[in-house]
Amino acid sequence: MKKLIALTIAATLTSATAQAAELSPLNLKYRATVAGLPLGKLKLHIDRAGDQYTAAVSFKLVTLLRTILDGDAQANAAGQLQQGKPTPQEFQFKIDGRKKNQHTAIAFDADGNPSEIKADPPLRETAYRIGVEQAGGTIDPASAAVLLASPRTDACDLSMDVFDGAKRHRISLTGVAEQPDSRGVITCTGLYERIAGFKAKYMTPDARTYPFSAQLVEDIDGGWLPVKIWADTKFGPASATFYR
Repeated sequence: MKKLIALTIAATLTSATAQAAELSPLNLKYRATVAGLPLGKLKLHIDRAGDQYTAAVSFKLVTLLRTILDGDAQANAAGQLQQGKPTPQEFQFKIDGRKKNQHTAIAFDADGNPSEIKADPPLRETAYRIGVEQAGGTIDPASAAVLLASPRTDACDLSMDVFDGAKRHRISLTGVAEQPDSRGVITCTGLYERIAGFKAKYMTPDARTYPFSAQLVEDIDGGWLPVKIWADTKFGPASATFYR
């Protein structure tokens, strides 16, 4: 289920514009479901001012699931915009667990590569968990929203490696599946991949990748807004849908 929540959050990160100056704050909301049942609600807020950005993502689990799953989560990031794309400077992640709360912070060097991790309580040492040495070229989960903000010629031509402090993930949009419909909606195929930091049983060929689909619409600034994301999971069909 943690993988499902991570995929939902990652896949529903949204787009804005590459031109950072004088942009209104971006606020978006999504409902997440599994097998037709409500899982929770995700909110995204992005601010861009000059060459700086902040991004915040929050996920609230529905009340009925709080007794069996970890609870609410919140991620915050800040950094610089270079040609409309993010160079992270700091990232914080908090989760309200059933047994304990977790707070993880990642610092970045001048090139935007992870340089230091602080966690309370400390992250459990394992043979498979990776550190900053294996996280070069990644961005944090909240800054991924800002990367998706960059306008691009092909809405479905995008790939990013994301580091959450212990694991490296890859999220790709892999090509236009359909032409825009009458509403201007483009349907893309996508792929979530586990790259490093996972137990061996999760890195087998039939376990490490998960396809998904996404419907996107172009905003007035040339960025792309996901209106629906869906995927098949072992728990049943999962989806995240934009709502006002």
